[in-house]
Amino acid sequence: MAIQKKLFSLILSMSILLSVASCSKKLSDETVPATTASVPVETVVETEPVTETTEAAPTPTEIVVGPNSTAVVTDRAVDKYGKLYVEGTHLMSSVTGEPVQLRGMSTYGLYMCTNFFNVDTIQTLTEDWGCQVIRIAMYTQGTSDGYIKNPEKYYNQACQITDMCIDAGVYVIMDWHILADGDPNMYKAEAIDFFQRYTAIYGEYDNIIYEVCNEPNGDCICNPGDKVNWDNCIKPYNEELIDVIRAKDPDNVIICGTSTWSHDVDIASMNPIEGEENIMYTFHFYAGSSGQESRDRVQAAMDNGLPIFCTEWGTTYDSGNGGPCIEESNAWMDFFYDNQISWCNWSIGGAAAESSNALLYMSNFLTIEEKLAGHWPDVFISPSGLYARAQILRELSPDFEGYYN
Repeated sequence: MAIQKKLFSLILSMSILLSVASCSKKLSDETVPATTASVPVETVVETEPVTETTEAAPTPTEIVVGPNSTAVVTDRAVDKYGKLYVEGTHLMSSVTGEPVQLRGMSTYGLYMCTNFFNVDTIQTLTEDWGCQVIRIAMYTQGTSDGYIKNPEKYYNQACQITDMCIDAGVYVIMDWHILADGDPNMYKAEAIDFFQRYTAIYGEYDNIIYEVCNEPNGDCICNPGDKVNWDNCIKPYNEELIDVIRAKDPDNVIICGTSTWSHDVDIASMNPIEGEENIMYTFHFYAGSSGQESRDRVQAAMDNGLPIFCTEWGTTYDSGNGGPCIEESNAWMDFFYDNQISWCNWSIGGAAAESSNALLYMSNFLTIEEKLAGHWPDVFISPSGLYARAQILRELSPDFEGYYN
């Protein structure tokens, strides 16, 4: 935890100051929380006359940074698939009437992603990496900060990223990212307030998917002495948040967290939420820690009719470190591909030193300005990130080279 705090301070000191707009351009000022806008910083780039030079070949120890990536996918996911809906165990396209498998990236916790997400980085994820969905992981309690401590700050940040994703034509999972707070009922009032405000702005957009609790775990506050489980804590919470969202958004997809860090989809399938449409259930895994037994859980849930969305998975162990575990990741990716289960890889944008991070953010391969400009060269992408990018581009860009198998 101390290391994460130091890293958080470091990234703050390294970040470029960007202007902070009001939460969203979608509604008038009186409908969104007040915020204090910072003054944009102008960057002046001095140029020198161009002279012809002969560039020496790199020495064996020299790191070759380029070339930077370019767009390989031009289809906008929302234009291609339209409003999503759930039929049976599948996520469906209203354009084609066929099942859809969305593939994309999850942000790291927003409290560790200061200024990282901008028009250029979102464009890189959608066009260079082929992301059809971006999950906004808004921690309720991070190691140093989070929504509960600074609600207006992170509400505005979530809205700003949502706006950029809408403009880029990509789907957005708005993730109420509980973790240390275990029981989703701990901050249920804050969750209700957040989704009431968020749906007032974004409920009409086809881009939006809601994830109402990330990874329920630990002790149950409703029934002291009990552990958080599907029946006693999680299902009632999900049902209440569904009602909140449906008051302003009648039909966009809602993803419900499941027990044991969103792993027990088989348990949820034995007592599913009744009387609701366009509901899916969260499954998470890390390849080094979860193998065939976990896939059997997912299969059992689907056999019981439960629609699954894997909103978070990693190539590493469940600590976020080790790996990448390529062979086991391949088994999962093939399983998800065959069953058309949508997914988001963990994670991108944070400065924490986890093997699961897609970018080598703490490296000195690029300047801060270059990191925030997107179109990253492969040398800046971690082994986990190279693998995730290749799997996202699976069949989306047949000419793409670099499948990590």
